[in-house]
Amino acid sequence: MSAITNKLIFDLIKYQYRPYDTHEEFKRGFAAYQTGSCLNPHDADTISGRAWAHGVEAAMHYVKATA
Repeated sequence: MSAITNKLIFDLIKYQYRPYDTHEEFKRGFAAYQTGSCLNPHDADTISGRAWAHGVEAAMHYVKATA
């Protein structure tokens, strides 16, 4: 796929996680999945913890969508 297509897929997936996708922890969770480190460093009941977990989940969907 092209870089433009991948960007559109990423934006669509990311949008589904509003408002968590605006948090830095979302980006960190997304990156953690790509490096294979999926252990959430935050309490799951906090905004940071949920944003991180959603970032991991978004990364899983992105990998499947761009395979």
